[in-house]
Amino acid sequence: MQMLEILEQAEELLPNFLNASSNWKSVNIDYHPPRVERLWRQWGQYRIYLHCIHTCRASEALFHPHPWPSAMTILKGTYEMAIGYGTGLEIPPIAALVITGPGTRYEMTDKDAWHYVRPLVGTAMTVMVTGEPWIRESHGSDSPLAPLPRKRVHELLAYFRSKYPPK
Repeated sequence: MQMLEILEQAEELLPNFLNASSNWKSVNIDYHPPRVERLWRQWGQYRIYLHCIHTCRASEALFHPHPWPSAMTILKGTYEMAIGYGTGLEIPPIAALVITGPGTRYEMTDKDAWHYVRPLVGTAMTVMVTGEPWIRESHGSDSPLAPLPRKRVHELLAYFRSKYPPK
């Protein structure tokens, strides 16, 4: 099954998942721009992520490979995305630069695909689903990342509930 199909299934279930707020974990990804506020939960062999991605300068955005296959939906905001391809952690050349906006859906299903995302104004809100991790080097923090404040978790859940209301 394609990751975009799995994302579609996850989005159909999101109204129910969002009502169970205690099942969501949070992390403030601030070791490298752009800062990402992340909520996540396990869903069988997959993980569902809710992101609030903050803006940064193009020269700051982390160009990185994903350690797992993934698919994303952009709900709010416009971001620049650079795309490249390479093994290991040596930064490959940028092969494409695209501007994405609300309604954009894409998947990354090759372990050597790289990208960066950089909201152009304000923040971008996204839903991402990931599969089983690959055996692959990837970037990460040298120290543990902190969870988000409880108030911020509730604000983020409220936003995503507004986009995925109960049916």
